[in-house]
Amino acid sequence: MAIIKCPECGHEISDKAPFCPSCGVAIAGKVVECPKCGKVYFSELSECPQCHYKRPVADKTPIVENNNAVNTQETEKTTEVEIMKPKEVNEPKKVNNEQPVGANNPEEASDESLKTPRNSSRNNKIIIGAVVAIVAVVIGIGCYFYYSIQSDKELQAYNYAMASNDPQVLQSYLDQYSDAPEAHLDSIQSHLDLIKKTQQDWTNVMISNSKSALEDYIAQHPDSPYKAIAIHKIDSIDWQTAQQQNTVEALELYIEQHSDGEHVEDANQMINSLNSKTIQPEERLMVNSIYGGFLKSLGDKDEEALTSFVNPLLTNFLGKTNATRSDVVTFMHKIYKSDVKSMAWKSLGDYTINKKNVGDNQYEYSVAFSAIQTIVGQDDNATEVRYKITSTLNNEGRISDFNMVRLAE
Repeated sequence: MAIIKCPECGHEISDKAPFCPSCGVAIAGKVVECPKCGKVYFSELSECPQCHYKRPVADKTPIVENNNAVNTQETEKTTEVEIMKPKEVNEPKKVNNEQPVGANNPEEASDESLKTPRNSSRNNKIIIGAVVAIVAVVIGIGCYFYYSIQSDKELQAYNYAMASNDPQVLQSYLDQYSDAPEAHLDSIQSHLDLIKKTQQDWTNVMISNSKSALEDYIAQHPDSPYKAIAIHKIDSIDWQTAQQQNTVEALELYIEQHSDGEHVEDANQMINSLNSKTIQPEERLMVNSIYGGFLKSLGDKDEEALTSFVNPLLTNFLGKTNATRSDVVTFMHKIYKSDVKSMAWKSLGDYTINKKNVGDNQYEYSVAFSAIQTIVGQDDNATEVRYKITSTLNNEGRISDFNMVRLAE
């Protein structure tokens, strides 16, 4: 089989094609190739239309030999022989008394009617060629749409697989679309290898159950599907540590590291509970400062300073309920008798402090401690008296209850 150009329309076709799919002209057994210039032309022509090479009778052989071609060759040879016959000279004219074919001979008319004119045969061939061309176009369009649909399906499957972190989805794509574009296959394979490595690394981290290993895993695999689980486990590890230490500092550290952690609310509740039971160093300093200042102002006979440490209304002051600041000032002047030259009060610092939550981070303190009163008389003799003091500080840091009992010598 060879590819030639249709001598009618120039369309490239096979020399075995019965008709040209473009113009419908008969091809197989109907064309020859010029041995001089290579031009393909119809075998019914006696010379090449391009170089005008006259083809010998022996060379008038069609390019494709088949039964039809052989018959054509024999017909052409007969025609050539008839051409070479000498014409008869002075042949007397015959009077044509013959009637038209079929005039009085139905049988001849019937035979003649069965003969197909050459133009009709050529038209039929053109129609057949056109039909073949249309069929070829329809088949081509069908193939185009089929492969287009298949390509769209592959592209959709590729995009879905690339967006997935499921190894089974990726492997299914590789198995189903083994003839996909190489770039797609390489991308899917790389994605699958990365997921497998991520899963193996995650398995190792889970076995270690280490906070540092979990943090390293997140740093190395920021887009891992296990990232949320890793963050959860780190949160749980830090929370467990804070619970075991059971200190305000440890709980506050957990909140600082996990501001949106799963146990922030629990941590705050524990901090409140600890704060309501545990006296922090700064709270002990506050208690010492208030009562130290109160006793000092009592010894210095400083009314203004003394009243600044007490609430305007005390629930109890040395046995008097609903006492006022004036009652406190009256007590101060009462203890300064005429034989007292000077007086000093000092806390021994043995504070026992209990706290009570009275609001949002608001506490009330119950305080018990020992104090020494030093009295210097007019004769410069000093006398020391020891007292046991119980008192209450409200949430504003003022004394709201005060009692003291003299201890035996």
